Amino acid sequence: MSNSGGRRLKQWLMEQIQSAQYSGLQWEDESRTMFRIPWKHAGKQDYNQEVDASIFKAWAVFKGKFKEGDKAEPATWKTRLRCALNKSPDFEEVTERSQLDISEPYKVYRIVPEEEQKHGKIPVMTMTGPTSSGDHTDMACSPTEIEELIKEEDGCSIQASPEYWPQSSMNAFSLHQDPMPSGNVNSGFSQLMISFYYGGKLMYNTLVTHPEGCRISPQQHLGRGAPYSSDSMQNVHFPPAELIEYERQRYFTRKLLGHLERGVLVRANQEGIFIKRLCQSRVFCSGLGDGSSQYGSMPWKLERDSVVKIFDTGRFFQALQLYQEGQIAAPDPSVTLCFGEELNDVSSAKSKLIILQITMVNCQHMLESLNMRRSQPYTSSPNVEMSDDVATEQMARIYQDLCSYSVPQRPACYRDNMPITA
Repeated sequence: MSNSGGRRLKQWLMEQIQSAQYSGLQWEDESRTMFRIPWKHAGKQDYNQEVDASIFKAWAVFKGKFKEGDKAEPATWKTRLRCALNKSPDFEEVTERSQLDISEPYKVYRIVPEEEQKHGKIPVMTMTGPTSSGDHTDMACSPTEIEELIKEEDGCSIQASPEYWPQSSMNAFSLHQDPMPSGNVNSGFSQLMISFYYGGKLMYNTLVTHPEGCRISPQQHLGRGAPYSSDSMQNVHFPPAELIEYERQRYFTRKLLGHLERGVLVRANQEGIFIKRLCQSRVFCSGLGDGSSQYGSMPWKLERDSVVKIFDTGRFFQALQLYQEGQIAAPDPSVTLCFGEELNDVSSAKSKLIILQITMVNCQHMLESLNMRRSQPYTSSPNVEMSDDVATEQMARIYQDLCSYSVPQRPACYRDNMPITA
């Protein structure tokens, strides 16, 4: 943002503080050199968009990015003002005064006197190269912004907790005591394709086949030299940051990896994909979990040390059936995880430092078979036709089987996903 833009932000923000119409937006000190701005995460149960997103919405309106009647996007509003504050030479966050782990979290910013601004702030750069034109440039954040994201990680230390699947969650992995109609199909539900993206670039793919799932973590304890490993599950490692081309992106990715030491546990069966977050870093998830009534849901934050179903095969096959009938778009057999940074929607994933995509292989195959059948409705090849018929029958059989089970109450270790509503 140019200095003129910064001045406009400063004048506008001072007027909003003086108006006293936004809850939590207030002066921090009597001399009025610092101010508080409310910073509640949209995933919290007591989040109230009308109150907690009001100042961010006001900035979007002022900038001409939102008008009444448009779709509400509080997470995007928040990102716009956050980036504007961090890019403006008029403001500097006072991190030691910011309080992000309380019921009504807030950040504190200092108004930087003009005489201190002669050296300016670090020029804005994207992590993967020059900024593009349009909305992406408006949303682009400086390396300082990535520093700020890392500072917001939950807590400064990690409490000891079991680094395995808790016994109470085993019921979720063995609801179906009887084998599925096809042994091959059943075994396919434990197979996951894991894809790592750094700054939107695919870095690595690996297939998980272990029936007990996998642990996804950096190659080693940073500073300790001993890799996380387990004989009871497959070990999958984040690609090293040294593979990244751009120096600044490499630096901040390496720094973020330092918050991922304990990683996440991931396991799948015919019920779906389950995850347990162990790492200090925040993890945001987008997929067909069981916490939303819609087939597409906005990303939500994973709580640490809780087992959560992030992909529900029952919901996938319901969506697949509707897709087959032409009622909805094709369902996604994948789940997207974003580490360290808030994920507003999947389309923004390409701008994030670390994205992990988990695909249930069997569901992917089912979708591909259905697409092939849709694209070749009058095929003359008896082999292809028979293959498609078998796939369709398998899908129907699995769907009926899944729907015929009465799912027991989830164990106490589960927490309902609270999807971000905008």
